[in-house]
Amino acid sequence: MQARIYELEEEVEVERQSRAKAEKQRADLARELEELGERLEEAGGATSAQIELNKKREAEMSKLRRDLEEANIQHESTLANLRKKHNDAVSEMGEQIDQLNKLKTKAELERNAALRETKTTRAVAEEIAREKATTEKVLKQLKHQLNEVQSRLDEANRTINDLDVARKKLIIETTE
Repeated sequence: MQARIYELEEEVEVERQSRAKAEKQRADLARELEELGERLEEAGGATSAQIELNKKREAEMSKLRRDLEEANIQHESTLANLRKKHNDAVSEMGEQIDQLNKLKTKAELERNAALRETKTTRAVAEEIAREKATTEKVLKQLKHQLNEVQSRLDEANRTINDLDVARKKLIIETTE
């Protein structure tokens, strides 16, 4: 886009220079016309050949004026086209800048949302890790308690078995 603007600005500058040159030529031609008019007045008693020459010069001057006017019209048209192209390019760039700003804002919002979600997820993960550690600690304590209870149960079963064996012996001994 910058290159296009630079190109359009160069075209406008060339057009300005051409216009200035045309204006200078017009002024030169006008001055020459005025000088010729003064000469014509001074040579009022000129011969018919001189009159014909003056008519030719006037015709040339008229042609030069028309050419200059056409060149000015063409330059104005070219300048107007260049201005329109320049304005269109500036407008298009403005629209692109607006679109990029919208995309940037959207990306920033999405990024912020992702950061918030990451932060929330991290907090949840940390809470889960704490709960897991607590649960593992409780599980370890419960396993230890279960082992103790199992040991006491085994001890109680052995005691019951021993007592049952002793009772059976007593029954056998008392029956004998």
